[in-house]
Amino acid sequence: MAVGIRDRDGIDGDARIARSVLDTSLLPENARIGVWRETAASVWEISAITDATFFAQVDAYHAGDLMFGSVVSCSQKTQRDAALIASDSLDYFLMQFYVEGSRVAKSRGKEQVLSNGDMLMVDMSQPIETDSTAYKSVDLVMPRRVLEPLLIDPDAHAGQRLMASDPLTALFRAHLMALYQAAPHMTEAQAFSVQGATLALAAAALNGTISPEHANSVRAAAWLPVRKYIEENLSDLRLSAEQTALAFGISRATLYRMMEHRGGFANYLRQRRLYRCRDDLVKPENVHRSIADIAALWGFPNPSSFTVMFKEQFDMGPRDFRQLARGRVRRISDSGSESDWSRWLAAMR
Repeated sequence: MAVGIRDRDGIDGDARIARSVLDTSLLPENARIGVWRETAASVWEISAITDATFFAQVDAYHAGDLMFGSVVSCSQKTQRDAALIASDSLDYFLMQFYVEGSRVAKSRGKEQVLSNGDMLMVDMSQPIETDSTAYKSVDLVMPRRVLEPLLIDPDAHAGQRLMASDPLTALFRAHLMALYQAAPHMTEAQAFSVQGATLALAAAALNGTISPEHANSVRAAAWLPVRKYIEENLSDLRLSAEQTALAFGISRATLYRMMEHRGGFANYLRQRRLYRCRDDLVKPENVHRSIADIAALWGFPNPSSFTVMFKEQFDMGPRDFRQLARGRVRRISDSGSESDWSRWLAAMR
């Protein structure tokens, strides 16, 4: 059914990158859908399979921080809703390039129709629904921590379509296809050497889709280091717009204009701290810490107000979120049937 391949005869004795293959045609017919639902559960809920004859093939590679490969499957409907997002706490980006077939994706109230050559950007921390024909895609998975610092507006891309005709999309697509074709013979050292280029091309394709008014107001060249500064100082509860502006030698008015389409400095700061709270709620080392203590650490001393803000941000209260996340961890640790690629996705951070 699924095999993990670790070839040790790479160049100069370097190990080849890890590989995992799933082919449901090798399974009894009555077991195929069940296996697919079980392995896909690390990422998606399969809400419907619409083909009379089911098939699925996954050919995945894992190297360094990146995971990439191809998926071939029949028509189906998938979703990630607030409950699933809370239960798995996945925090990575998935970019899917459609080689064959088409998919309709709905996220943040917008619907995108993707066909051959288009790319779908999936932010695993945001709800999404998809409805696909039989398809083949070549996919790239990147933890948020490695791609986000390169993006002008990392929260703007959930459910986004990158059009096949866009030059930057075409350039990135060609790179991803070449990477996948070379993967069977690629060593870990070689994969690591191209990781930076892969991330840079992905970021270029995404940044190139930011609307001109956002790109101008953000002043892209200045915004990236400002955002990095804010992230690095989130735990400083005295962090202010004045302090941030002073650190970069700009006026508060300039900083406010830079952050206008993010709802302003205070709103952005609150949102990023809510995400840190969400992360801390599911960390094993925090299992004995109360929700109130975690919230206070990130600048939310009033438990009632924190619960309201958390629910507005994540469509679920912090207590329910924590309970779902704990249940998910237990299910993963108790399961011995997930294939390597499925476990890689579940563990991607």
